[in-house]
Amino acid sequence: MKTANRKLGGVMLGFGGVSAALALLCCAAPWLLGGLLVTLGLGFILKDSVLLPLAALGLIVAIAGWWLIRKRADREGGRA
Repeated sequence: MKTANRKLGGVMLGFGGVSAALALLCCAAPWLLGGLLVTLGLGFILKDSVLLPLAALGLIVAIAGWWLIRKRADREGGRA
């Protein structure tokens, strides 16, 4: 169970970090990913009212994943 929590934490940290980075990248420079999103039918995501909550959710997921990883490291005496 302990390794499952660490693996889940790693997945959450990666997924949350990537989704937050992409959301903030779309918010700052929509022309970089805008064509791809519109081609995939996801053009509605380019609105700031969608991107900012998506970035916040990604950050929350990443922080929760980091917490799962650190919780186990703290129990083992500081080893990551």
